[in-house]
Amino acid sequence: MLARAFEPPALLHWQPMLARYLRFMLLLELAAYAGIAEWLHLRFAWSYGPLALLGVVTALAWRFAMVCIGASIAYAARSPRAAQHRIGPIGGLKLLLREWGAVVATSLFRFPWERRALRRDPEPGPASPIPIILVHGYFANRGYFASLVRRLESRGVAPIFTPNLTSSFATIERYAEELGAEIERIAGAGDAQVVVIAHSMGGLGARAYLCAHGARRVRKLITIASPHHGTVHARFGAGDNARQMSPGSRFLEELREREGAGGPGCPVTSIYSPHDNLVAPQETSALPWAKNIAIPGRGHVDILGSPLLVDILVAELRECGATAGP
Repeated sequence: MLARAFEPPALLHWQPMLARYLRFMLLLELAAYAGIAEWLHLRFAWSYGPLALLGVVTALAWRFAMVCIGASIAYAARSPRAAQHRIGPIGGLKLLLREWGAVVATSLFRFPWERRALRRDPEPGPASPIPIILVHGYFANRGYFASLVRRLESRGVAPIFTPNLTSSFATIERYAEELGAEIERIAGAGDAQVVVIAHSMGGLGARAYLCAHGARRVRKLITIASPHHGTVHARFGAGDNARQMSPGSRFLEELREREGAGGPGCPVTSIYSPHDNLVAPQETSALPWAKNIAIPGRGHVDILGSPLLVDILVAELRECGATAGP
């Protein structure tokens, strides 16, 4: 239960395991394409060049199909949209294509090769300037933030940390415990604080941490595309954390009750897309006691590549005293 005291986590090397698992799955996918291609070559004398192209097209096509399926579910469960948030059919197609590109980059490179996609974290030092911790979401690792880190650092945001947390099959409470350990490690001794920027399920883990430990260590929480009141897509996920993200779950109700009407005790900004393809209904990302900012026309993964998101984050960081450029 969320109400119980958190114990120091026994950190496992799950995220390196996740990267290895994803590399293994990519190898199996490649082997399947190679086997089918060899059969087509032997059976119909197709040449290897077109078969290789067919394999590439197939790999890209099924990822596009998954984006479309998720978007269809999100559209069926969509929230009412304000007039200024309507994007029309052309805008919808652009959203799907951008999200597809982001999913391809993430699934084929950033997740399985996260150490190549994103530079190593800096060593924790004196907590001035205020450290910024980027927190990934469900079935993900720090590779999610490869592009966002580069854009933020180009705007003078520093120091940025991107820890790997156990984001698959375990509970969100365990995830919050590991986040707490990272906050203590990065913030250092005394009452130094950090800013937490959390994507997707990471926002729920950060809120669970604040409920358990208070806001003494957190200057500000910024969530991006987080299913604060649950998402219908959780029914298709695996693990305890997926069930906890179901609308009306015991975890979400307990989280809401513990926060009360005033929130967790630190400033909170929730950034979301009214067209999110994996968090629906999209109004689930809005919190009554938070500053809620919409970025229309962006998907769940692609929102991390939005130039407007970088502008908003820089402004939010400057507002709370963190190092950020113009």
